[in-house]
Amino acid sequence: MRTARERLPDEVRAMWVVRTSLVSPQAIERVVELARAYRFNTLFAQVRGRGDAYYRSSYEPRAEALAGLPADFDPLSYLLQQAQAAGLMVHAWLNVYYVWSQPQPPRSRLHVVCRAGNWIARDRGNRYQMTTAGRVEGVYLCPSNPEVRAHLLKVFGEVASRYPALEGLHLDYVRYPYEGYCYCAGCRARFRAAMAAQVSDRQRRELDRKSLRNPLAWIQAFPTEWNDWRREQINVLVQAFARQSRQINPNLILSAAVYPVPLSAYQHKLQNWTLWLRRDWLDTVLPMAYHPDTAVVIHQMEQALQAAQGRPVIGGIGAWRIPPESTLNKARAMRQLGARGFCLFSYDAITQKGTSEAYLQQVALGLSYTP
Repeated sequence: MRTARERLPDEVRAMWVVRTSLVSPQAIERVVELARAYRFNTLFAQVRGRGDAYYRSSYEPRAEALAGLPADFDPLSYLLQQAQAAGLMVHAWLNVYYVWSQPQPPRSRLHVVCRAGNWIARDRGNRYQMTTAGRVEGVYLCPSNPEVRAHLLKVFGEVASRYPALEGLHLDYVRYPYEGYCYCAGCRARFRAAMAAQVSDRQRRELDRKSLRNPLAWIQAFPTEWNDWRREQINVLVQAFARQSRQINPNLILSAAVYPVPLSAYQHKLQNWTLWLRRDWLDTVLPMAYHPDTAVVIHQMEQALQAAQGRPVIGGIGAWRIPPESTLNKARAMRQLGARGFCLFSYDAITQKGTSEAYLQQVALGLSYTP
């Protein structure tokens, strides 16, 4: 029996399909039509975008973009039906900690942003932001909160159980926004508890006294341990996700979109994805090598492939920001480097939400497979 990893195509030719292309049966049919016509074999379809559901969920609210559609319309189910008939593999793309990006709050009171304020990740000043600004895209959940972890595992487990035709589960934003998060009260208390057992009674009392004036006293006393502890919060989730997913369906291909340079991911996003591959918690990763310069992308992919130690790596290409010829150059380079394939970000951008075939046509012809 083949392992999940061995079920990957010899060359993955994929697109990330943003949730905005899953809002009607006609839009989904067009996704499948174009992917099949231009010889793509895999779709990473975003069915959890902002703490909401483009599928039938018991734990999260139906996406606001689906409000005008019949209540029984299930975008993921319909995509799976269409894709199976076309011979396409579908992976459920699930944003993990990133749950909101609008100035106004979610309409549904069941949304985590509305019902669980203590789950929200915060910066050193105990603040968070609703929309993209600077280095943060919007609202993130706190990775160390055990209730957050339990909720996410229920969400992911339901997708795996409810949709057995899925080829895989694909995690995104499985990281901190940057190293300036999360400093919420829960994180500080949990880190203090983890460190208190490792220090003398005298040091513990001294740091507790300092904490009365400075809530970050323990963190400032142990900066290396603080970073390691935060990375471990995400490691714990990924490990539990892998164990749970394989118990539900051992054929699922488990993957994640990751920052392409391992050291940068480790230091600045607290994302230790090389560990996830080495421990076989994931079957493959998709480094988001989105830089417009092909030379930079080649260098990033060389580092990613070396860090993967022979495990399959699918190169992510920032097609939305470059012309088709540049995408071709990057895809060809990834072939030469030994990547398992490529994935374009995103279907929605390069087809103008399904209204144009020109970009895909040039890519298909240039990669020596014709529609």
